[in-house]
Amino acid sequence: MPRILSGAAGFDAVDLDNIGGMFLSCPIRLRVRGHAQDGCDRSPGRPLMTGIPASSVRRTRPGQRRVAAALAAVSMVVVAACAGQSSATDGDQTFSVGIPTFFVQNLTPGSSGSSYVDYAIWSPLTRVDGQSGKLEMLVAESIESTDNVNWTVKLKSGWTFHDGSPVTAQSFADSWNATALGANALTGNASMAILAGYAAMNPPKGKPAAKELSGVKVVDDSTLTVTLAEPNALLPYILSATAFAPLPSGATKDLKKFGTHPIGNGPFKTSGWDTGAQDIKLERYDGYAGTKATAAEVDLHVYQQTGAIYTDFQAGTIDLALLDGADLSKAKKDTPEQVVDVQYPAVVYLSFPLYDSRFANPQLRTAISMAIDREAIVKSLLAGNAKTATGLAPPTLTGGGEAKCDGCAYDPQQAKAALQAAGGWNGPMTLYTYQDPTNEKVLQAIANQLRTNLGIEKVTFEAQPIAQLYEGFAGKSIKGPSLLYSGSPYPHIYAMADQMFSTGAPLNVTGYDSKSFAGSLARAASSKDPNSTTTFAKQAADQALADLPVAPLYWPLGGLVHSDKLSGVVPEVLGGARLSVVKAG
Repeated sequence: MPRILSGAAGFDAVDLDNIGGMFLSCPIRLRVRGHAQDGCDRSPGRPLMTGIPASSVRRTRPGQRRVAAALAAVSMVVVAACAGQSSATDGDQTFSVGIPTFFVQNLTPGSSGSSYVDYAIWSPLTRVDGQSGKLEMLVAESIESTDNVNWTVKLKSGWTFHDGSPVTAQSFADSWNATALGANALTGNASMAILAGYAAMNPPKGKPAAKELSGVKVVDDSTLTVTLAEPNALLPYILSATAFAPLPSGATKDLKKFGTHPIGNGPFKTSGWDTGAQDIKLERYDGYAGTKATAAEVDLHVYQQTGAIYTDFQAGTIDLALLDGADLSKAKKDTPEQVVDVQYPAVVYLSFPLYDSRFANPQLRTAISMAIDREAIVKSLLAGNAKTATGLAPPTLTGGGEAKCDGCAYDPQQAKAALQAAGGWNGPMTLYTYQDPTNEKVLQAIANQLRTNLGIEKVTFEAQPIAQLYEGFAGKSIKGPSLLYSGSPYPHIYAMADQMFSTGAPLNVTGYDSKSFAGSLARAASSKDPNSTTTFAKQAADQALADLPVAPLYWPLGGLVHSDKLSGVVPEVLGGARLSVVKAG
């Protein structure tokens, strides 16, 4: 069963700095296979979106793979470009956007994070519409399979790179091979683990047995055959990530330079920038084969400290920014008519250590879950910047949004009855989370509610560095419920359920192991009908929530704040703004 995660695997060292805010803040230095990379363990609107099977992560030590998965899963932005006929453009329209540094650290597809800057420069094979959640073909004409293992990808004609060279099947093969080759140290390397031949290119020890993926074959300029390591009906969703965007001929000769001087195939082009640049210019690519960008130019203002972004917006320095936490609350108060809500594809939840016999009884887990007043937390502590979770996944994910968690209802009386049925609780209870001011406030509120509603007198909480916390999960030394965050790597409930509940998946920190869940998820992955895939994935998620190894608490919200000169600001399905449709003036 493929385990789908977001972000890069193989971290051999993690240094976390400047952590704060509603979620985790930048900058973070990640050491990936010996190469330092800038990542961001931040709000759910700022992640890396690549489909990564957990089997690729299990090559590292247990603690390392859980840390890697946690870092990736608490960071996620996706903004895609649109396919279809060309739209009218508006002359010399320009606008400015405030972005964090890590958005432009490396724009090679294999190191991109699927931010809205990535999607401005790159167009993958598919995209997911931010309004409807519908999967659309972008560069691909079709992506078909009869067994969910062997796939045929047909490309549309007329697509070119920004230098005018054609986008061909070889362009995609070159890109995927470059990312899959461990020696290139691209952060999206593990996203290629879904493809047959990845293991030969990334042995745990020694030299690789191959330099190209055996599962990727070029038939002709417009046809690519793809063989997966395991069946996965959701490959078309996974291919919407910029990690799977094409590379022009010659790009692999100097991938480091290419990362800051990319020649993309998206709606905007750039002449590149030097490391440390504070201003980057994007220009409309008039040869774009999809829907052409409305604005002629977008000026990117790059920020080392993201806390300054909203301050500069207030001063009129920038026109558009993605906000969360305290800055979002300020924006909603200052200019509510200029804020567009963004529902992140993420869930904040309380996990239970099932390896600890004290939490083995589902009645106890139900008691704790039903003693938590989620609505009060959302309104009082989060200032409304979240929605109370009624199930696993928010409605922005295919299959999400349904009320499928009976144990998530706030009912102190029923919680007390469930605790009594479980035999009560003896002694102290410790709650855990990663170090973050808002997390600690939320956990303090939960501790107070457990004291009040369940009569558990001694409830304490402990906030640890995230690396330490996930090492603790790996070593089974975390002996209490933990407040955690999980962002979906692509917009489908399958992805979230898989990474949180599949046996051996790095984000399955609870030790949950269910044959019923695994069976439903396997049927989802092997189904030949998209509706059946969603149905079986929902069944798997429903089974997990019935067992309650985790208690969903809330679905976090972000917001796009824009100046009054902008219109057409819309969020993408995984957060951020779709830059190509924004109008200025």
